[in-house]
Amino acid sequence: MNIAEYISELLYRHECVVIPGFGALITRRVPAQYFQSTHTIYPPKKGLSLNAQITQSDGLLENYIASDLSIPFSDARLEVERAVQSLKNQMDEDGSATLYKIGRFTLNADQGISFTPMYVLNYLPEAFGLSTQELIAIQSEVVPQSETQVEEQEDQVPVIPMPIQEKDQEETTEKSTPWLRYAAAGAVLLGLSYIGFRGYENQKQQEALAIEQKADKHLRTRIQEANIFISDPLPSIELTAAPQIKNFHIIAGAFREPANAAKRVRQLKNKGYNAKVIGVNSYGLHNVAFDSYATREEASNALTEIKNLGYDSAWMFVGELPEE
Repeated sequence: MNIAEYISELLYRHECVVIPGFGALITRRVPAQYFQSTHTIYPPKKGLSLNAQITQSDGLLENYIASDLSIPFSDARLEVERAVQSLKNQMDEDGSATLYKIGRFTLNADQGISFTPMYVLNYLPEAFGLSTQELIAIQSEVVPQSETQVEEQEDQVPVIPMPIQEKDQEETTEKSTPWLRYAAAGAVLLGLSYIGFRGYENQKQQEALAIEQKADKHLRTRIQEANIFISDPLPSIELTAAPQIKNFHIIAGAFREPANAAKRVRQLKNKGYNAKVIGVNSYGLHNVAFDSYATREEASNALTEIKNLGYDSAWMFVGELPEE
């Protein structure tokens, strides 16, 4: 049995998938990212991490396998145990093991498990069809100014006349003439430098604006054209029914005799709980729940309130149990 395929399918719709006896894969939403060094845009995704402290089964993986293979829950649990043991054996022999589409598990110096996500698939439903995009900078040629433009710019540069005293006019004129030439030439050069600098700045601003507009248009086009496609889609029954099924149960107890389970249901209903028997587990015990919920968050909040009322043995079960 390829346990990686089942875990991968569950990661599309669940924030946490427990691998019994091994650890829990936790997901979190990572927003879109832009790396300026490579001019690359990465779409949003589900980040993956491993919590090796959570090893107690919540029944989600076993129940999904049992439903897909049409086998009893107990047989599915044994299949999971074999797969986990095989994974551990590989890590003991090679120091690491890989689950395709999920990531690589490595033993560290403290005999703990380090996890490196593979990110072959994007488990975020809203990002289906989006791929990594590279922005290409626009190369614009610098258009040289014509001689006519330079002459016109020279004509527009103001020249400040230098006053000449009447005394010794001829001598003063001869001495001041070189300085007047230098001053006029300096004014012309200063004017040309200012005009060239302004032209260069305007050109750079236009190039930057063109790059930004092209990148924005390209990204909008890709998002509009994105097609939602899954290479290995989940069964349609699972997808359509999942939002309406309350698969998170707060368990009040498990009883061998159906009469005792029914008695416990009546007791809890008298106290205001929406109690019911949710099914029979692999040990033949009838599970009685305080109530069932559609999301893990709702069930966690309810479990906290119930324990605060003195029901310390209450616990959460995720999934479905077969009826007697």
